[in-house]
Amino acid sequence: MLAVALLAACSSSGASGPPKSTVSIVGDSLSVLGDAQITDQLSQAGWKSSISAFAGVNTLEQMPILAEAAHSGSFAFVVELGTNDGHQILKGETTPTAERAQIAAALDLFGTRCVVWVNVDDDPARPGGTGGGSMNQALAAEAARRPNLHIASLRDLLAVHPEYLVSDQVHLTDAGYVALGQLIATTLGACR
Repeated sequence: MLAVALLAACSSSGASGPPKSTVSIVGDSLSVLGDAQITDQLSQAGWKSSISAFAGVNTLEQMPILAEAAHSGSFAFVVELGTNDGHQILKGETTPTAERAQIAAALDLFGTRCVVWVNVDDDPARPGGTGGGSMNQALAAEAARRPNLHIASLRDLLAVHPEYLVSDQVHLTDAGYVALGQLIATTLGACR
């Protein structure tokens, strides 16, 4: 609603396109649990954000929400999905090839507009393991062919700061969610 109101205000002033400060975020439980910290960090960086996130979802399940975000009028988009996909790869419920196709289909929704995708933990000692590695490889391959795609590397953040993980080794501490928000805000700088 805020993005729509901002877009209307911008349109009435004669400017074209969405305001360069609006961002739509689609995610899973990391975005649900870190909502306050992520939106606070984005606000401090000058972004007006909206989050549509649900616990336990994968990229395929969030496709309708991704499509809705793509039509929201936001200037930039953040996708924080892949952790559950990686877990499903490990369980044999999906394949890396199928997940690469889902990532490509999701990105196609946004055309050439700026997208930041948060990659996932792939430490083999933690639940993400090799499934997370498959997701990160697919994201890297898409980023190599799509100049509008920027990777916010949660993988690298957790490699340096494993203390940001809570006891389940998947979700983050409050400090971890602040760091995730800062990571997203920094990566979104490529969109401006």
